[in-house]
Amino acid sequence: MIEYVFGMGGGQKIRFEIDLERSFGEASRADRGSEWTELDFHKCDNCTLDIDDYPHCPPSVDIEDIIAKFKAIISYKRANVLVKTPQRTYFKCCDVQNGLSSLLGLVMATSACPILSQMRGLAHHHLPFATEEETLFRAVGAHLVKQYYVARGGGEPDLALRELKNLYKQLKTLNECLANRIRAASEMDANVNAIVILFTITELVSFSLEEKLESLKPLFFPF
Repeated sequence: MIEYVFGMGGGQKIRFEIDLERSFGEASRADRGSEWTELDFHKCDNCTLDIDDYPHCPPSVDIEDIIAKFKAIISYKRANVLVKTPQRTYFKCCDVQNGLSSLLGLVMATSACPILSQMRGLAHHHLPFATEEETLFRAVGAHLVKQYYVARGGGEPDLALRELKNLYKQLKTLNECLANRIRAASEMDANVNAIVILFTITELVSFSLEEKLESLKPLFFPF
């Protein structure tokens, strides 16, 4: 269980508990949820789910309560964000959009979406407020750990990172469509800007992976 607490000033606190082992996709099959969570509402261009099995978009259902709590909040409002994991506690005073982006990324990566769920390993080793460099390091590292198991199983490991680049291209498409969903559910811009931050990170990995990796090389070959 991971807990996010947003201290909004004036004693107001917005709290969420995220169960990383919650029933996988159960909520997305339920006959409930707002119109904007319905699978066919701004459905992702690369979505592979069948509406008969999933009448509602799994990550949209999972973040519905979060979006509702922040729908009338401006993105640059300052908040004291506390994140409690089983291992340690993190704290940052930041714009709401930055704390919210970290929270949404965590929840969506543990949803039943077949694209987002490929980030499940990173979610189970969640790092709130990660920088671009930290995100790049963790994403590539997680991918290479997966390739280790592929090789152990007799498969051909993707050391050229082609699968990773393809995944982030899919995430780019997903984030664009998801932003349209969330825009329809929001009055102010905190929710949408939080998704835009995630979109920016996927752009980084999609289009400049080799260039960005060069900046990490001195960490391994300092001389």
